[in-house]
Parts: sequence; C-alpha cells; structure tokens
Amino acid sequence: MKRVSREILIKALENTIGTQGIPRKAIESLADYILELFGFEEAISDDMLNPSDRDIFYMLEDVGILSTEMDEVPVRHGRRWMIHYWKLKVDVILALAAEEEEKEETKEYNVYDDEELWERDEKE
Repeated sequence: MKRVSREILIKALENTIGTQGIPRKAIESLADYILELFGFEEAISDDMLNPSDRDIFYMLEDVGILSTEMDEVPVRHGRRWMIHYWKLKVDVILALAAEEEEKEETKEYNVYDDEELWERDEKE
C-alpha cells in the first residue's frame, strides 16, 4: 500500500485548490487535518465527520483527492445496514504532486533575468 506524506499532500493541494488563491498556510493546515483524520488508513467512516468536515471532504472529492464508497452489511431480520466511507485516492494525489515537479523541470531559463551574466570582470 502506497503512503502519502505531508509534503506530497501539500503539493497536490497546491496544484488543485491552491490555484484558487488559498494561502499556503491554509493548505498546510488542511493537509495536517486530512492526515490526522486518516492516520495510516486509506479510508475512514463517514460517521466520524461532522457537517463542516463533510463540506471540506466534498470539496476535496470535487478536485479528485477523495472519493466516497458504500458497503452494505446484513443485520437482523434480513435488513441491510449501509456504511458510507471516504477514501484517499493515493494514485491521484501522487500524480497531482508530480505535476508541480514537471512544471519546474520544463520551466525556461531567461538569460535576461540573470544579473551575473551581464556583469563584466574587473580585470578587463
């Protein structure tokens, strides 16, 4: 099972919700919050969340970082209990974090911005 580190999650959040003007401090807090809720698991029960948590999770689902799933468990008298849970999309998070690295690698070098290239040696 692949793991998501804090740094990778922050990069993924910066490449998704960070493009909407959310400050880095808020993204770091959100990453800590997500990792605190999930711990070492890839899925958590929806019953653990309060309505404001759920709103945040729906936003993260919209950008592709989380998904919802459901299981049915048989209970007495032939009834079924539906369990809803949230799942981290680890592969998507890793891909979103890698996008930033690709952008940095393809970044063009502008010689006009490099002051050292335009300085003359004093010996000349």
